[in-house]
Amino acid sequence: MASFAPHNFSWVEPGKLAGLAMPRMPCEYRYMVDNGIKHLVCLCERKPPNHDSCPELQLHHIKIVDFTPPSPNQIDRFLSIVEEGNSKGEGVAVHCMHGHGRTGTMLACYLVKTRKISGIDAINEIRRLRQGFVHQVGQVQLALLCQWAEVLVMLEEV
Repeated sequence: MASFAPHNFSWVEPGKLAGLAMPRMPCEYRYMVDNGIKHLVCLCERKPPNHDSCPELQLHHIKIVDFTPPSPNQIDRFLSIVEEGNSKGEGVAVHCMHGHGRTGTMLACYLVKTRKISGIDAINEIRRLRQGFVHQVGQVQLALLCQWAEVLVMLEEV
């Protein structure tokens, strides 16, 4: 079966973590597997269509209402999925409907944790890497990211 990159697909950390819009066709799931992705994190309220067309790809569902920030528990769950997959050499992809707001926020959380950078710096990096995110992140998501980054720094100092 031929594979095609899903809409708005890009690596944030090559081989480790990618963001994309909601995949819809079996060839998009095949593309992910062909590129080393074994875990797909869905941030939408409903699972993506045809997600069971590629059994090698494990679906993780973290429901986040559109235009709302993730909770700290949702962030922790996402980061645990990425960390566990990457520890086995498995890539992870994350999506929301268009791959901008919720996806970009989670990708920025990953950068805060792994690169030890501020929430603002993480958002700026995602804006650089992923077109469209620049207009999607809201003030609530930005504030959450900054607070979450500060908490991470405090926890690491303990």
